[in-house]
Amino acid sequence: MAGKVNGRVAIITGGTTGLGAATTRLFASNGYRVLATALSDPDQLIPLMVSQGYDVHFLRSDLSTPKESSNAIVDQAILLFGQIDVVVNCAAMISHKEVSQVAESDWDEIFAVNLKAPFFMAQAALPYLTITKGCIINISSTNAWRVNLKNHLYDSLKAALNHLTKGLALEFREKGVRVNALMPGAMHTPLVRAWLDEYLDRPRTDADLASPSVVAPEIVAQGVLALASEELRWVNGAEIPMDGGYRLG
Repeated sequence: MAGKVNGRVAIITGGTTGLGAATTRLFASNGYRVLATALSDPDQLIPLMVSQGYDVHFLRSDLSTPKESSNAIVDQAILLFGQIDVVVNCAAMISHKEVSQVAESDWDEIFAVNLKAPFFMAQAALPYLTITKGCIINISSTNAWRVNLKNHLYDSLKAALNHLTKGLALEFREKGVRVNALMPGAMHTPLVRAWLDEYLDRPRTDADLASPSVVAPEIVAQGVLALASEELRWVNGAEIPMDGGYRLG
């Protein structure tokens, strides 16, 4: 990449834990002004980064009300910075249940956060991204291409997010706004650890996370930063796996 940007603005949903936190740190260290949103900031990431001189802000946001929350996030970014260059839709939920255990409320909850929220974030941010010729990066998963046992809701909605990404890329193309889906595999994040606890049906051990296929989120954040760069301006509507090739077997 060409180097640090100068004052570009990124919104990162789910931006205080896991891949979102790694992306917040990386974008800020590369010159972005960042609005990180989440239900909370459990590790006090944002105050720490502010104390280190970064222009990073936190907004508590509950994406279970996706349209209202998306509008509020975009409004706050414009209030703080006056522009938006990048939207990273990183917030997500998991649901690991047998078919017989899935309730309608499970569908409603994960549908709101994992699919409706990225759509309404795109809708709300589009006028500002059109001005800056910015981009949207949807954090999908290799589970969009392959499924895991009892992972019906998460897997199907990540597949839907990939399809939504392509549809948005097509519609926004003439406005100069790119939309891509980055598809990580397993990472050392709270979301993956929570999924493992349910998938293994036993307490996870250090050995369960020691697989070479499980990577630090900081590695995947590099892919997010690259997709936001001007050098990759010709990448649009792509579904990009980032799992070291472990999805191949």
